[in-house]
Order: sequence, then structure tokens, then C-alpha cells
Amino acid sequence: MKYLRQIMLLVFILCLSFFSCTKDSKTSTDTAAGNNFAESADGVPIHFKVQGEGDISLVFVHGWCTDKSYWDAQIPSFKVYYRVVTLDLAGHGRSGTERKNWTVNAFAGDVAAVVEKLDLYNVVLVGHDIAGPVILEAAGLMPQRVIGLLGTGTFSDIYMESYEREKIDALLSMFKPDFSDGMRKFVLENYFRSTATEDFKKKIILDMAAASPEMALSALEDVLKFDGTAALKEIDLPIRSLNSDRPVVPFKVIRGNTEDFKLRFIPNTGHFLMIEDPQLFNRRFAEFLKEIILASY
Repeated sequence: MKYLRQIMLLVFILCLSFFSCTKDSKTSTDTAAGNNFAESADGVPIHFKVQGEGDISLVFVHGWCTDKSYWDAQIPSFKVYYRVVTLDLAGHGRSGTERKNWTVNAFAGDVAAVVEKLDLYNVVLVGHDIAGPVILEAAGLMPQRVIGLLGTGTFSDIYMESYEREKIDALLSMFKPDFSDGMRKFVLENYFRSTATEDFKKKIILDMAAASPEMALSALEDVLKFDGTAALKEIDLPIRSLNSDRPVVPFKVIRGNTEDFKLRFIPNTGHFLMIEDPQLFNRRFAEFLKEIILASY
């Protein structure tokens, strides 16, 4: 009987040890899974998410006043073959908001911080809207890691030419004194085709109007002062862009300052073409991606 009690006590202790180890292991795993932050050069925490595996890494960067969820329609297709990284720029999504200067260069530092934390090579930077200038700058910060750029709704002269001060002030005045109302008017005037549904327009407007006015206007001002010519001189990479076919805008700056640029249009879409027609977008994206990868060999 004595031996039986000793055996039962030993089993009980072993069970406690097992469950204790299991609990500790789970806690450790949960903590690691939630630690998806990189620290930008100015100390702002940048939230990112990694899905899939592969020798090629696709780093998706969202546009002005949106977040990484705007790439959700691309992740399932591309995480099968590639490592897919999405991130929230500072002041957006789950990333930090304590920044003094909301500039293209600072946002580029956010992208570089994530890429360097994950120690990625063979990187294709993907950017929508103002992230076109951002990924151009980011590529210049880490030339040994990046093999190409793929833009969406960007790289036209709107994003690549520096505006005159008078024009910048006129555009910024649209958002004053009521930022939310100004954003609503700006988005409705510039981002949608007539076929866009009311629900889709409402979602975009609500997302963008929820942004910090200080961050949004400071970032917009810096983008309007961005000199694409200078940035293009710092890199030698294949650049591709998928854009809406309306409105038709010039691409003189990028065509005149890089030897390997190609552009394709996704018909019947507005500014958020990767959401509006994800199937066609993903096919065209895959074709451009293949060209960039082949050019790296």
C-alpha cells in the first residue's frame, strides 16, 4: 500500500510538471506570435505580419490613411509561393503614432526596419498610392536586399513631381477646418468610378477620415514635395506598375529616369484596383512579378 501511494504521488508530480511545461510553452509561443513589431529609426514601433515561405519576399506597403488590410485580397494567392509581409506605416493601423516628422523618408525607414528585422533578401517592394515614393526611398536605403519595385495606383507624375508651394497650400486647404468632411469630398472626387457601390465608398471614406489629421496632412504635404527624379537616380532596379485606366495621367518622370519600367492598366477600376478586381489584378501582378524575379538572375 505504501508503494502504491508513492507511485501515485510520483504520477501526480509528473502530471503537474507536464501541464506546467505545456502552459509555459504556450505562453512563450503566444508572446512570440504577438511580438510582430520592428522599431523604426526614430523609435516608432511598426507592426507587421508574415505569411508563407519562400526565397523571394513580397513586402506590401499600403497607401495614405489606410492600413495593411488593404492587401488582404492578395495574400492567399501569393503566400503559397512567396514569403508575404504586410505592415502598417507609422500613424496607421497598429503601428505607433509618436512621430514628429511625417515624411516619405521616415515612412521608408518603417519599411526598412521591418525588412532588416526579418533579415530579408530578394525582396520585391510593393506599394499603393503614396507608398510608390515610399518604396522608392526604401529601396535606396537597402540596395543589397531589394530586387525590384511593383507599384499600384502610383508612379504617375502626380506622385513623382514636386508641386509648387501655391498648389500644395490649395490642396491642403481642402481639409481645413473640417478634416473629416474634407477627406470625404477628396475621396469622392478622386478615387472612384461611377460603378463603385455605396458600401465600398462608405468603407473607404470612413477608414481614411479616421486618420490623424496631423499625420495625414503632414504626410500629404511631404509627398507633394517629393522629387522622384532624385530618388530614381539612387537605384537601378526593374520597376512595374499596375494602375487604373481612369483618369489617364502622364508617367514622364519615371519613364525618363529609369531604363526598366513597364505599366499596365486594370480596366473598369478606380484607385483601389487591388480590391475592386482582385482576380485580374493578381494575374497581372504575377506576370510582372515573374519579370522582376527573372531580371534578378
